[in-house]
Amino acid sequence: MTYEYKSHIYLAETVLNVKDLASQTAFYQQVIGLEILSQTETESILLPTRKALADVLKHLTDLQIPLVGGADHGYSEAIYLEDLEGNGIELYRDKPVSTWDIREDGRIIGVTEALAAQDIYELGERVEPFILAEGTRMGHIHLSVKDSRKSSQFYQKVLGLEDKFSVPSASWIAAGDYHHHLAVNEWGGKGLASRKQGLPGLAYYVIEVAHKKELLTIAQRAQEVDAPIKWMTSSQLEITDSDGIVTRIRLAR
Repeated sequence: MTYEYKSHIYLAETVLNVKDLASQTAFYQQVIGLEILSQTETESILLPTRKALADVLKHLTDLQIPLVGGADHGYSEAIYLEDLEGNGIELYRDKPVSTWDIREDGRIIGVTEALAAQDIYELGERVEPFILAEGTRMGHIHLSVKDSRKSSQFYQKVLGLEDKFSVPSASWIAAGDYHHHLAVNEWGGKGLASRKQGLPGLAYYVIEVAHKKELLTIAQRAQEVDAPIKWMTSSQLEITDSDGIVTRIRLAR
C-alpha cells in the first residue's frame, strides 16, 4: 500500500446498502468495470491516467449510459453518473501536481470548468471485456451533511485532516498534500435527516492507517468530542458522526 501525498490515511472502500444486489452487482461489473464485487461499491473512483478515464468514457458512451455531468476541477478531470439506485459515482483522474493551484498556506483551490470531453473521448479505446485499468482505486468520498462547517471541523479533529478549500456550503479536507479525501456539503438542505443504518445508500466507508498508534489516537480524539465509538476488533473501530454517517478505521492489511 502506498500512502501518497504525505498522507497518514488510505481510503479502502465504500459499502452501500442496496435494494437489489443482483442488479447492482451487474451494473458495477458490466457498466463501471469492477472486476470483483461483493457488497462494496466505490463512490469516487480514481483512475491512474487520462487514457484510463478516456477508455471509461468511451465504454459508457457505447452503452448509452446517461452521465450526470463532467468537469475540470483544476486538479482533476471527472465524469459523473448514478447507479441503478441513485447513488452518485465519480470517475476521475488527477492532473500532475505541478498544475494544481496550491497556495502558500497549503490550500488547494478547486474550480468547476468545462471538461474537454471530446478530447478525452478521442483518446479512448474500446476494451473487451471492459474492466477498470490496473491501479484504479478509491479516490475520495462525498458526504451529505446538515452543517458543512461543523462536519469539516469534526473530521479535521478526529481524523487529523486539514481544510484544503471551503465555501459557505461545502468543505474539501484531506490528509497531507492531497486536494481532498473527504468532501462534506449541505446541498441536501439544513433539514437533512440523519443517516439511519439499514436504509439504502451509504452504509459506511473504510479508512486504513499503517500503525496501531494512529488508530488509538483517532479513538482518543473521537472520545474527546463525544462521538460514538464501537470497536469491531482490536484493529478496527467504527465512529458515527452527528449526521449518522459511519466511518470505519482499521489497520492496513
